[in-house]
Amino acid sequence: MASREETRYRPCRVLDDNQIPYVVWFEDALHHYGVPTVVFDLYILVPSIEIAADCLVKAGWALQSGHTIGMAEVQIPQQRLVLPGETEMQTVLLSVSDWKFSLDDSRRRVSLSKGVDVVIPPLPSLLDALIETWLDGPSDDPTLLLHLACQVNYLYDYVPVLKERSFADQMRYEHRQLHYDVLAGMDASTLPFRNHERGVREALLQGRYELQECSASREDKLLSGDWGSVRLPEPEAQE
Repeated sequence: MASREETRYRPCRVLDDNQIPYVVWFEDALHHYGVPTVVFDLYILVPSIEIAADCLVKAGWALQSGHTIGMAEVQIPQQRLVLPGETEMQTVLLSVSDWKFSLDDSRRRVSLSKGVDVVIPPLPSLLDALIETWLDGPSDDPTLLLHLACQVNYLYDYVPVLKERSFADQMRYEHRQLHYDVLAGMDASTLPFRNHERGVREALLQGRYELQECSASREDKLLSGDWGSVRLPEPEAQE
């Protein structure tokens, strides 16, 4: 009998067999780094959604309708597929360019069990890409922004190395102040925090701002989280 990992990551083997570069994304990537999140659909980043989907169809997968990321209904390029008989999980192919990840980055091939290995994004690249997509799209849908904010916060909550200021040295320069701000106690789940960090990032890139321990005063409500109605909605409970 096939193991859970063999069944779940069978699409990755098809992509490997066809020499298509990829990384697993979202919950599966977070789970690898110690976040105790539940995994549902398998999200995979690829250079060409169409080519990857064609390979899976030829290997027996069937195309599905729908354009969702988590619970967000969004018009972001994707292809959903299912292996007949295993309809409880869909494989969702996404473009690396939409999700701000470069397959030129060094990727980690990780052995999950005997005979099962997958390609995982390095932690700094994963965090950078999640931050950038939260700050800049590919959609301003509030449910998607919540989804991305939760993932960034889960990493900071559960991955010990992210509690170290020195981890910023492995991040893109324009995201280092956000890292310092999260460690300083700023509430990273709000729209005002998102707008604040977009402004800080722009100033950093223009050379008008220098990195510091925290980009807001200790009295600022950005730190206390007292934002009332502008806070992002809480996620709905999942069965």
